[in-house]
Amino acid sequence: MVNKFIKYIFSLLLIPFLIFAQIKEELDSKNLELKNIRNEITTLESDLSKLSTQEKNHLSVLKKIDQQSLLLGRSIKNLEKEEKTKEGQIVKLENRITVLQKKIKKLQSEFGDYLVWLYKQGDNSTLKYIFNSESFNQALIRYKYLEYVHKESEETVNELNTAKAEMDESIVKLEKEIEEKSKIKEQKINENKKLLERKSERNSILTSLKKDKDNVVKEIDEKRKMEISIKQLIADLIEKERERERRYRTEKLKGNIVSYEDYFNYNSFQNFAELKGSLNWPIKQGKIGRDFGENKNDKTKTVTLNYGIDLIARGEKEVFAVAEGIVSAIEWIPGYGSVVIITHRDNFRTVYGHLTDINVLEGNKVIAGDLIGIVSESLEGNILHFEIWNERNYQNPQDWLVKK
Repeated sequence: MVNKFIKYIFSLLLIPFLIFAQIKEELDSKNLELKNIRNEITTLESDLSKLSTQEKNHLSVLKKIDQQSLLLGRSIKNLEKEEKTKEGQIVKLENRITVLQKKIKKLQSEFGDYLVWLYKQGDNSTLKYIFNSESFNQALIRYKYLEYVHKESEETVNELNTAKAEMDESIVKLEKEIEEKSKIKEQKINENKKLLERKSERNSILTSLKKDKDNVVKEIDEKRKMEISIKQLIADLIEKERERERRYRTEKLKGNIVSYEDYFNYNSFQNFAELKGSLNWPIKQGKIGRDFGENKNDKTKTVTLNYGIDLIARGEKEVFAVAEGIVSAIEWIPGYGSVVIITHRDNFRTVYGHLTDINVLEGNKVIAGDLIGIVSESLEGNILHFEIWNERNYQNPQDWLVKK
């Protein structure tokens, strides 16, 4: 029984260390991811800067610009999230400093009253106060009262010193948080500026490339070759999801407190299967430009297999999530550009390709109608590629979307 109790106490003491180790692992992973993103941005920047004006009018350069734009967008979204976190920390510290200032003022007032009383009593005030008693009982009461007052004043002094030390520490932390927020803001401004430059450069190159019809044929051919990439990406996400769930359940069985940021309870989400035939379209105005399944291109004399549908954006180009889920991947795929994949309940996934100005981060929860990005312009025009998968099986989106 004693051994069991000792083991129980030990496990309770161990929990905070396990949680700390887990949180540290997650933070290290995120910091490494951000570092890798910035390294990729720098590498692409270096590659692009070495090219001449003539060399830039090439399809491969357009891809590099799109890749860098995606990475810059992800970095900016992460910086915005970090800036918001810093703002929250600054508000908390400011509130705490205000509370401590009031507490210090109150304690100083209390201790000041005690000092005034001692001053009025003069020298040997304590002894005078006791010996001037009219009886032994009164002297004893006064002695106990003085003992209590001295003890209280000592505790007040200790509390006052502690409060002052905490306030000094909070002020230092506040100054550091403000400084870090300023650096984040500056970095965000610089990356936004770079992104706008890339967009302008992209528009110029795109206009030039459209003049040669062979470039359109090359883009379509590349899309045909890379169709398998999305299928592979879906397969990888399924395996990662299974591994996350396995880790979660293993830790739960061990009795550890688990708070993995990348584990989600999809069972609490809306039932995706029940939405068949009633899903809103991912773009408000659009028509199908390329159907699901096999498609023959008369211009290129090729047959391609489309795992989804291609929607031609007309008017508004905002792209919206079709159902509640978690953003599980944001990737760049040749032929499809920037791609967002959302995981829904019961292993359903929706894929949104040819995006720009992506408005979400991996791990974000979204609901139907949430803005996830804008349709990017390709050599074929403003086309959104949209797919629906259940496990490893691709679905015909036309069976799921509400009829127009």
